[in-house]
Amino acid sequence: MPVDIRVAMVNQAFVPPGMIIGETGAHLPSLGLLMLASAIEEADSTMKGRVAYFDEEQLGFETCEKAVTSWLRGAETGLVMLTTYTMTHHRQEAFIRAMQLHGFLCLAGGPHVTVHPNESSADAVVLGEGVSAMRSLFPWPGFLPRGVPGMRYRNVDEQGNVSWSGAERPLRQLLPSMWPSPSFAYHLLPEGIEHRASRKRNLAGRAPMSIVLSKGCPSACHFCTSGAQNGPWAVGPVERFRFDLEHMLVHTKAEAIEFHDDDLFSHPDAEEVFAIMKSVGLPWTCYTRANPLQGEAGQRLARLARDAGCERVFLGLESMKNERLKGLGKKATACMNRQAVLNLHDAGIEVSAAWIIGLPKDTWEGLEEELEMFLALPLYCLDVNILNINPGSVFSKKIVAGRLSTSCGSEVESAEDLLPNPERYGNQEPWGQPTLCERMSKTELNLFAEHARHRIEIALLPMNTRMQANKQDRFEAFQHDLLAEIAERR
Repeated sequence: MPVDIRVAMVNQAFVPPGMIIGETGAHLPSLGLLMLASAIEEADSTMKGRVAYFDEEQLGFETCEKAVTSWLRGAETGLVMLTTYTMTHHRQEAFIRAMQLHGFLCLAGGPHVTVHPNESSADAVVLGEGVSAMRSLFPWPGFLPRGVPGMRYRNVDEQGNVSWSGAERPLRQLLPSMWPSPSFAYHLLPEGIEHRASRKRNLAGRAPMSIVLSKGCPSACHFCTSGAQNGPWAVGPVERFRFDLEHMLVHTKAEAIEFHDDDLFSHPDAEEVFAIMKSVGLPWTCYTRANPLQGEAGQRLARLARDAGCERVFLGLESMKNERLKGLGKKATACMNRQAVLNLHDAGIEVSAAWIIGLPKDTWEGLEEELEMFLALPLYCLDVNILNINPGSVFSKKIVAGRLSTSCGSEVESAEDLLPNPERYGNQEPWGQPTLCERMSKTELNLFAEHARHRIEIALLPMNTRMQANKQDRFEAFQHDLLAEIAERR
């Protein structure tokens, strides 16, 4: 007799501290949860109709809780799955505890619990990829079995003491060719969800839908955790992408496509991917790096992408100085960054980019000089990010090993000492974390970031003359106050 079980995939809104639902830049489907849902339905066809997807931003916090509770109460066993992120882990914890009060089993996965599994209140966590775990869990045996690949179990004894058992290391061996089919259960997305892109990827307000062809990244930047979560870079076959795209278009009302690959242009079959997108006729955006956009080959690739409907690319530049690029672990030079921007721009593709500040040797004067280098490029927008210590990154490992020091003034003895803690590290950006900069305090880095964002907004955003003049007046007043504050601090 089949076991009566229902599964709730909960896409919690990404709301860092100090923000509310709807304030964040983008609202997109959780591809990770949709892949797990597809794996469950593939492993056990009787689960079709028993897996539901809940979107917190669509429903609101309280309504989402009520909807999930109502859905799961209709079964003998209710199973909740959600994805964890370091900056929003407190929200995932609150949701898990609320669900456990109703007697539902909770499974957590994602980048945060992969690196810090024992920080979770979930009944079990999945380290690394979760498809293998779903294929082992289903058909559901009527209980949470032990020995599931990549799964770590939370145990509580009669005295309330917590211990953990099970997997010690993340699973990272699943290749895109081994994903379920379809890769993402777009058919589970509820009607009425209004997805949106962030400003840097917004295409005239068109409703976006995301897709991915690969896992990991061909780069190994020292600030990134893509490798820690997903393992070595691997790409899927073009035919799988074609099938996934067709499934998406049948079951959603996508008006634009966002590729979430870390480096789409490095896909060995990128030209075939572009040809498929051209036949679809929808505008699209993606992430890429400078490396595949060099020379004549890079120029040709950019033209093909534009001809296929690519309107904007988010380019991970991070710096325009070679010594800083080396410190960040980038495999590109400042010259390569500039060439990539120009090749995209000349092809008619708008370029959004990222800049990381707060490296150990950064100074106000040096960053001001680099800002001028960025503003000389034909960019659509430029994000300014103060370097944060992502769990599992090369930087975090070096700090714990004693090969790199923070500027927090307190000793870091373990990876847990780097978890967000505003009482220890303050609530400025990066929230609750130390910085690495030796020559600028956290306050000075935040002051410079605000200063740089004002300059970027004036330089890059198109506006009429009156708006430009008003914004320039406000900026000059801000700059006057800023310099006075810095002088006073020194």
